[in-house]
Amino acid sequence: MNASDTTTASRRPPKAWPLESALISAALAAQRVSWIDAPARALGLGPFTRQRLTRQVLAQLRRTAGGRPTRLRTAFGTFLMPLDADDARSLIDRAEEAGARGTVTALTAEGRRLRVTPHAALPVSLAAVRTEVREAVAGEAAEIHAARHADGSVARDDWCACTARLARRIVLGDAAADDSLISAILEAVVQAEDGTEYAARASALRRRLDVYVHAVHPGGLTGAVRDDGADEATGESRDAVVEHVLETLTRALADTVPQALALMTVQPLMPGTDRAERAVGEALRRYPPLAAGLHEVRAPFSWHGMTVDAGTEILCATAWLRDLDEAQRHGSHDPSPSLCAAPGPCAAAELAVLTAAELVRALTRHAEPVALAPRLTPGALPADLPAASLRLALADDADAAADLAARPVVDGYATPTAGQSPAHYAAVTEAGACSLEEHARKLTECARQSGWNHDAFGEQCRMTLLAHAERCTRAAADARRAAEWLAS
Repeated sequence: MNASDTTTASRRPPKAWPLESALISAALAAQRVSWIDAPARALGLGPFTRQRLTRQVLAQLRRTAGGRPTRLRTAFGTFLMPLDADDARSLIDRAEEAGARGTVTALTAEGRRLRVTPHAALPVSLAAVRTEVREAVAGEAAEIHAARHADGSVARDDWCACTARLARRIVLGDAAADDSLISAILEAVVQAEDGTEYAARASALRRRLDVYVHAVHPGGLTGAVRDDGADEATGESRDAVVEHVLETLTRALADTVPQALALMTVQPLMPGTDRAERAVGEALRRYPPLAAGLHEVRAPFSWHGMTVDAGTEILCATAWLRDLDEAQRHGSHDPSPSLCAAPGPCAAAELAVLTAAELVRALTRHAEPVALAPRLTPGALPADLPAASLRLALADDADAAADLAARPVVDGYATPTAGQSPAHYAAVTEAGACSLEEHARKLTECARQSGWNHDAFGEQCRMTLLAHAERCTRAAADARRAAEWLAS
């Protein structure tokens, strides 16, 4: 029996029993403890892993609530939670139609809320931009190959810089490719702590994007939107599309592609399938960037005779629902909900998946990926695989990949097969010092631009840039002293 069995004249959403809400609270809390699965797996107790326990809780809720959206009072807030992907899509669509949907936030595994851009329809077909995407990916793949260290590894900072540049090039054109400030402000928008901070940072982002979005001859996707959409894709609607696509694409390239490359190292051979597409699809299914989304309701509306009050937060636990559906063998393979807060299909997410697969394909055309850390085991993949914790290498051939994979790993770095002379390490350290000095110079030049003079947020960004430049300068001096010591 469940509280949903009792109906009232007002047809408010049914409430889950306190024990059911407590179990959902426990499932949400368990997502924060990544090591919790290890004891269960070590003892062969698969049903006690986070995934299996969460699946059982949702199945119980779905049975007792008849599959209808249920109101849950948890330790993390009170939510209206759809228990079916179709209901989630229908509920959000109805809120959108009624003009009742407010801010959208992503709920991370750690319980943090991150701002995300609302879904915006892409007014061009993927076929219209496929060639441009492939050309941009080919150029950036070459840059990633060139950024490899001596052991073939790619540093996380270099990876993020290259993929962010690729996202800017595809969305805004070649003119914006080197404008790294766009990506820095976009990240600041995502990390905003409250509405005031979010509004200030979002305004700063839009001002920065205006230079490219409203240019006489805009490039990238922006130009395609203008050419294809004519007068329809102007003003705020075009701004919303650009922001949504840029955020979605940046997230997929920075996080999903490294995960896909790592999964390729343990992927079984399946003739007749596209290796890159399969790896990207599996990465999105296992490690969705947007595992859950919260949709604020700012005005009351009705859905299938049920009244949803203003102030309600709709919890769309995309990853959980898909996992449950797949366990019951009637899941959808649409990757869109893994990248977009909208529970339905999203062309921006499809573009991100297309670009991610193209990048994986381009990188592996002349190289083999190697997961240096953590080591992955076929059939026992980790429940979590944060892209920031991955250390990947791109080996020139299969033999080099096997050699790298066989080396012991210390603090995420593969040790060389033989030691080098002190002079060699002195030269490497000196090169690192020069690189740090160049970073400091570029950061200082960026901070000197007059565009920061308009408001307090701009001045805050300038001070942050100068602080980073100072740290790079100090680190360069330390590295140079170490190089001199090694050379002496």
